Amino acid sequence: MNHLARGNRRYHGRGRGKWGGGGARRPAILPTLAPPLGEILATIQHDDLQEPESQENDPARITNSHYLTSYNWLSGANREIIVPGEPPAWTPLSDPPQLREDSGQYYRDPNAARFPTYPLEPAIQAILTEKPEFPLSSVDIIGCGSTLGNLLRFARGQAHPFRMLVEVVGNTVFFIRRENSPTETLVDVRGYGHTFPEAYTSWSMSVQGSESHQRLVHYDFSGMSCLVRFEVDGFLPDLIPEDLKMQKDPTPENGDVNAEDLVSHIHGFMISSAHSATTNAETKDLKISNKGRHIPQCGVFDLKTRSVKKINVNTIAEELPRLWIRQIPNFVLAYHTFGKFNDIRIQDVREELKHWEEREQPALVKFASLLQMVVSFARSSDNGRLEIEHEEDEKVLNLREPGGVVDRVLPSVLTSEWGFGNSSGETP
Repeated sequence: MNHLARGNRRYHGRGRGKWGGGGARRPAILPTLAPPLGEILATIQHDDLQEPESQENDPARITNSHYLTSYNWLSGANREIIVPGEPPAWTPLSDPPQLREDSGQYYRDPNAARFPTYPLEPAIQAILTEKPEFPLSSVDIIGCGSTLGNLLRFARGQAHPFRMLVEVVGNTVFFIRRENSPTETLVDVRGYGHTFPEAYTSWSMSVQGSESHQRLVHYDFSGMSCLVRFEVDGFLPDLIPEDLKMQKDPTPENGDVNAEDLVSHIHGFMISSAHSATTNAETKDLKISNKGRHIPQCGVFDLKTRSVKKINVNTIAEELPRLWIRQIPNFVLAYHTFGKFNDIRIQDVREELKHWEEREQPALVKFASLLQMVVSFARSSDNGRLEIEHEEDEKVLNLREPGGVVDRVLPSVLTSEWGFGNSSGETP
């Protein structure tokens, strides 16, 4: 591999971002205890979820799906995003090199690691920067691929432990990931899921220094308006319109947005030796710049790497639920022999997603029923705040009081978009 010729290649995360890029190891992070659990307010049994009465009249489908906006996290310690940013481009190698195995530490939630007090704030800021006319207050659910994916797995009867926070702002219900710590890392990382995209994708000159590309799609599902944030691995240049291929940055290099006009100071994060909790110990602003291009959703892809020994496993079928939640139409599946990738398959999965949605109607009706239950309960609760907890191998969701110290989902200057907000950042 000619590293000089591919100088624009940068590590871009796959949802497991590293500070600063470049492949350097970070010091070991001590394990943290899970936040305390609050009192159980209600439970939802898997058997309580609605069954479809008629396949023909079943409404559990995604409709009116469209890409709204996006942003890139920049590497380094600064809390800086560029909007709309741009995913890295697929740039395959004619002579596949022998790649090294993944090493280092990768965050479970790069958005929380970079912006722990308000992990969903950058997504809202990106919308306000590019689409200020978008009616945020009319959205029923705002979440990420992880939170909605966990609820989908529960509806499908798959055991997977998770916790998430829920908060109502206006009439919008937010779903927020809750790990033991914002900087919690993945353990026992193996394979080539990070070194492969580092070698086979490239950031453009306009977004150099990027660490990850986060996208927001808006769609309707079973009568609910949903806004979903997620990370993509890259885009396929051959699927991009010719006029967009020639497009340059939408603003000059100095086209920075003054974040003080959009958000108040952001509180930092500190981990207690006893449990995870946010504290108002540090104040920093989110810096926002206008750079990049709008890459249409039809061109983006998700990727997985697998050993050639697993070539007979139907990996695409396993990944369809997460691709459906994120509305990602392309999938790259790369098989390796001891780190050398001689079998790379690029597939348009839109037809597979349609067929999967049809086959999974019984489970998707339960998923819709689950979302409606949680939304209804959250909206009717006294303070519009709760936590969802699912234990390993259990067929019940516990709706609890939030345990420990929990920040609001957004600062008060942003909740004003829903008609609320005060100096404490709390909503009524």
